[in-house]
Amino acid sequence: MLPSLSALRAFESAARTGSFRAAAELLSVTPTAISHHIRGLEEQLGTKLFKRSGRDVVLTEDGQRLAETAVQAFGMLEDAVRALRRTTRRTVRIAAGPIFTARWLMPRISNFWEQHPGTGLEVVPTYQPGAQDRENVDIVIRWERISEMPEGAVKLLELSPVAIASEAFLTRFGPVETPADLLHMPLLHQRNHWGWLDWFSAMGVRVPDTLRGPVFEDANVLLRGAAEGQGVIVGWLPLIDQDLAEGRVVRLFGEDITPTHGYFLDVRKGSHMRRQTQLAIEWLTAQSTQADFARC
Repeated sequence: MLPSLSALRAFESAARTGSFRAAAELLSVTPTAISHHIRGLEEQLGTKLFKRSGRDVVLTEDGQRLAETAVQAFGMLEDAVRALRRTTRRTVRIAAGPIFTARWLMPRISNFWEQHPGTGLEVVPTYQPGAQDRENVDIVIRWERISEMPEGAVKLLELSPVAIASEAFLTRFGPVETPADLLHMPLLHQRNHWGWLDWFSAMGVRVPDTLRGPVFEDANVLLRGAAEGQGVIVGWLPLIDQDLAEGRVVRLFGEDITPTHGYFLDVRKGSHMRRQTQLAIEWLTAQSTQADFARC
């Protein structure tokens, strides 16, 4: 007869953390409850599983053998439960960066509800859209260089870089006559300096020294800073079309740079089998096609 599941769970947590107190916090019970479970398990098995070492506990040889199997078994159970949750829930979780969510996804979100009223969308923020470390995320919207995307990736949107600032900034720091003039002006950066380095390279400007200026993760913050006259930024067409149309920022040059970056759809392993995920994928790609057509 197998020991109780709660006793085995208490043992596995204590073995993994090396502490009855840590196991208790993990399982939201008292250290005394963990101790009782372990003592009962040792009596039932007729062997010592732990020996004390100060405040911590150390596995015995028998305890080590049981721990290896217990950790593996509970890991398999957790994987199975996560898989079931993904296949039974009717909500699709999408991880996407804040500017894509605000500028591309939000203006289209009611269309998804109209087409698929029985499927929910949950959009979770991520500053690293390639990461897939969030539990139960079905789709990740990745922002990457077009040249570095793997073969077969689903492209949603191409982005072209342009230099933008506010009229107030130009009044204060201008005039800006050539791209090289920007090397001597306050520049704001997103994530790293590569956006500006790529832009200067495309404009034929040699950057003599390392670029300086504050770095921000959120592109919405950069747009706010540019609109308030804090510096010049690399904006991405077509995401900034509305900012330009409403005059919050202006283009400094008429550059026509071939798209360098894009947003791509990445489906978490196992999620593509769900009908709800397939509906979301089809909708996202259809919206992308319509947007491309509208720009033609």
